[in-house]
Amino acid sequence: MQIPVLVGMLSTLLASDGVVRAEDLAQKFEISTRSVYRYMAMLSEGGVPIESCLGRGGGWRIIENYKLKATYFTREEYERLIFCLQSFTLQDDVTRQATQKLQGLNRSHSNATLLKSEQFIVDSDGSVLGSLINTLSDCIVQKKLCNIEYHSKQGVDTVRVVEPYCLILKDGAWYVYCFCRLRRDFRYFKVSRIVRLDVGDKFTGRQFHADSSVIQTDVLKGKEMCEVILSVESSALSACEEWLGVNCVAKMGENYIAKATLPYDEMLVNRILSLGEGVHVEKPERLRLALVQRCNNIALVNSVE
Repeated sequence: MQIPVLVGMLSTLLASDGVVRAEDLAQKFEISTRSVYRYMAMLSEGGVPIESCLGRGGGWRIIENYKLKATYFTREEYERLIFCLQSFTLQDDVTRQATQKLQGLNRSHSNATLLKSEQFIVDSDGSVLGSLINTLSDCIVQKKLCNIEYHSKQGVDTVRVVEPYCLILKDGAWYVYCFCRLRRDFRYFKVSRIVRLDVGDKFTGRQFHADSSVIQTDVLKGKEMCEVILSVESSALSACEEWLGVNCVAKMGENYIAKATLPYDEMLVNRILSLGEGVHVEKPERLRLALVQRCNNIALVNSVE
């Protein structure tokens, strides 16, 4: 068995809108039709829902609405598959495309945070957002409709009846994935934009697949990423660790060095300013100059007042 051929066949089936014939696969991967049948059996045994279509023009297809999750393979398995593909002698378009797709899935797998506990507690501390999250969570479990008034990013208010299916935390913002009866399709709603929520009647659940990668948040959308290196004194250490995470901060002599790749914008300047005098920007230079300029502007405004 050749791993590149196996992955290539899976990619071909996932990309196809119809039935894939044995003859076409044999020609594409330069193997016998008998080998094609063997590979199809392996994929089926591995849990891929392959459907056989008999008769003239018959072949295989993956059942409708099936998607390969990023966590289908472990990180080690992704790395081994990518290594095998890159070592494959035949570096044609099919092999390169399969390699790129696996690398993309591997990044999604690495970035995914899986909650292994069935319980997830959000301490709202009496906030409106926390109350909405708790209500939505209850509606998801009890399969109850939500009548919401939603304020869109464009400033448009609409009243919708939605079926909530799951909550998503992405880039520090909460989203709820629902079937919207107004649009008759699945939608992501930002919880902080829900003006009002009333609990409705029970509903019959639908099959769904939530893909948080399609959510375009303001944190990263269209923003340039840059490598940031900070010198951190003890006075700012705790705040810096809570912001970037302890794994991004290392002790260097008497002080500490923090290193992370972050979106370059005004929010980054504001965040570093909030750390106080205990932080010095080592890299990039333009960020250091932006901080100096901001401090000068603040000093000038206060001197005028």
